[in-house]
Amino acid sequence: MRVLAINAGSATLKFGVFESARTLPLIDSAIDHPAVDAATFEEIERHLHRAGVTTLDGIGHRVAHGGPLLSNAVLVDEEVEREIGKASALAPHHNPAALAGIRLTRERWPGVRHVAVFDTAFHDDMPEYAHSYAVPPSWRAAGVRRYGFHGLSHQGVLAAVSTELKRPPSELRIASCHIGSGASVCAIDRGRSVDTSMGMTALEGLVMGTRCGDLDPGVPGFVARALGLTLAQIEAALYSDSGLKGLSGESSDLRIVEKRAGEGVGAAQLAMQVHAYRVRKYIGAYAAAMGGCDAVAFTGGAGENSAALRRRIVDGLEFIGLELDEERNRAYSPNTEVAQLQSSRSAVAVLVVQAREQLAIARETFRALNDQASGLV
Repeated sequence: MRVLAINAGSATLKFGVFESARTLPLIDSAIDHPAVDAATFEEIERHLHRAGVTTLDGIGHRVAHGGPLLSNAVLVDEEVEREIGKASALAPHHNPAALAGIRLTRERWPGVRHVAVFDTAFHDDMPEYAHSYAVPPSWRAAGVRRYGFHGLSHQGVLAAVSTELKRPPSELRIASCHIGSGASVCAIDRGRSVDTSMGMTALEGLVMGTRCGDLDPGVPGFVARALGLTLAQIEAALYSDSGLKGLSGESSDLRIVEKRAGEGVGAAQLAMQVHAYRVRKYIGAYAAAMGGCDAVAFTGGAGENSAALRRRIVDGLEFIGLELDEERNRAYSPNTEVAQLQSSRSAVAVLVVQAREQLAIARETFRALNDQASGLV
């Protein structure tokens, strides 16, 4: 069985072809800042033909938000498309692109089964006290709750950390830090997501490339009155003009902001401080929520590639027993699937895990296709 896994993120579209859930991909590639249109999928098809891939048994699509009704991987039909469309209000910068990709690929490969894999699924059984907002009952009845994102990435971190430390998930308390254009921390307590920094939408939590992260809910009302902004303008600013871009006044790219901070630019230095502080604060909070922490893991583009970022974040976490080995930290190669960076004295493991979301998408796709073949769906 051969599956194409499509992972449309906020900055790149990654894709891979797998022949089983345990093998290395036949193809593993990416398109930066893609337009989700026919030309993008023509390019993917050219990659397939160059690699000799002429047939597919399934195509798996990463979808950021399944809304209140969709959590487990599901075969795509018109009803599933409608539900993904409804959930676009909760993930306006992610779901529309994923839905467009699903529709385009269903047209291009009409005889192939398509599976939607949801980034919210890993967090689906968060405790009620962790996913509930303190809002009126009518709001909660309408679906206002915390869902969480980056579930595929955090799930992959759990598997990688368990294998690397040679300890079963049931013994581990992990603070998983996915840091890229979007970013979140997940508290994984003995194999289960018990809390995560993103909430109902992908705005909550950490400072991101262009997203604000945690914000006093009174701010939108204040700027509406003080600056005369509409709700649409406020939402657009919080999604697209905030985060590192808003703090630095220059760029959403952490590499550029880091460089400018090193050159002594005050706004860039502040952006780096706020960014790291927010991650560190969540790690500390989640260590408290889990009653301790056995491992802190970094993944995602910045989490994997920036030794300076990892150092900024863990400085100050000595109180939980964490000590980074700076030589290991700087020597880490992003091509390494998983590596330990803690010192010999550290009571908490510090790891970098190569993000393998395409493999996670493929695994869920194989599972859904096999369930269908077995008559389970």
